[in-house]
Amino acid sequence: MSGVRSLAALTNTASTSRVLNLHLITVEFADDMARVSAPFFFDAVLNRAIIIKHRLRSDETYLLSDGTAVATKIMFPLDRSDLKAGGRSILVNQTGWRATLCDVLGATEAELEKDFEILEMLNELPSLDPFLVREQLRRFHHHPADCYFAISPADNARMQTFTSNEMAPLIAMAFGSKDGAIPPELVKKLADALLSTNADSRLDPLRMTLGLEGEKFTQGIFSWKGFIYYKWQFSETFHKLTRISTEMDSVKIKGRIDKNIREEMDDLKKSIRGRIRDSAKGCQAVLSLYDDAFRDLVEKGNTAAFRKFLLDAPVLFIELGHSMGIMSHISSFWAFRFNKDKEKNVEIQEYLDILREFENGLAPKRATMVTW
Repeated sequence: MSGVRSLAALTNTASTSRVLNLHLITVEFADDMARVSAPFFFDAVLNRAIIIKHRLRSDETYLLSDGTAVATKIMFPLDRSDLKAGGRSILVNQTGWRATLCDVLGATEAELEKDFEILEMLNELPSLDPFLVREQLRRFHHHPADCYFAISPADNARMQTFTSNEMAPLIAMAFGSKDGAIPPELVKKLADALLSTNADSRLDPLRMTLGLEGEKFTQGIFSWKGFIYYKWQFSETFHKLTRISTEMDSVKIKGRIDKNIREEMDDLKKSIRGRIRDSAKGCQAVLSLYDDAFRDLVEKGNTAAFRKFLLDAPVLFIELGHSMGIMSHISSFWAFRFNKDKEKNVEIQEYLDILREFENGLAPKRATMVTW
């Protein structure tokens, strides 16, 4: 493997929308007692694996019977000290995957049962965004150490503010007084409740407003959190992608560039810019469904429409998560490879690999391209 598809390239970051690098976290937080006492996986070898949201190649589609284009891949480096040596991989839900994983780890299914549950939880998610992974695991009462989630305090604070602003109209509807006034501290308290581990009694007026009970309410709240998260992330990610569209022309290329290479680079950059626009439009279309349903609820009191949206949200959630995951991955990889502390220069072959990978990732969903 070469370029961005190399397993070694995954050592550069612990968490992105497509990669959860437990190997790197184990190395960087080797002396962190919180990591030792609250691991991500309970099996020590699995807890050093690399988890990837992998877009299936055309010759891999037979491995999964559900027709999915994006699978959850478990990677085990052959040599932990040299990831360039590659590794062995297993796809969650491929035929015989449990028996294969037991064989790799030298454990029984009974011994790995909790870890199988965690892998299934990850597989349900559209991406490996740290916020979503953390919330998914917390829903099922699994609380790994904070080092497994690359969510900065600043991002948490900004997400809190965004959620408060997003929820304010509905909180005013469910909790407000006759004159519509609602104390700011109540908005913050309920936003905290929405972002907490599970829906609790503080959200009972919202539960009654939405007409959802039990697990349906819990699932609805999780979906709502997901849409709020993606809405917040979208504005940030799209701004970064717009900057990448410009910066692609300022990268300094090392090596001989003949006419054919120049034409391929120009074609790839043009295609990437177009696909960024198309991906953004796709995300906006899904987010607008949420906005319209939410607006109907708070402006017209149409609880049925928003309730239906939350019940239907898992399908939309996967579609939105796929697009946002690709866009987030591209922006985070670009920021790492061409950050402000490094010169923007690159060998021609590596640059072509990067552009090809970006174009493939942004392509309409079909199981025909290599992810890593």
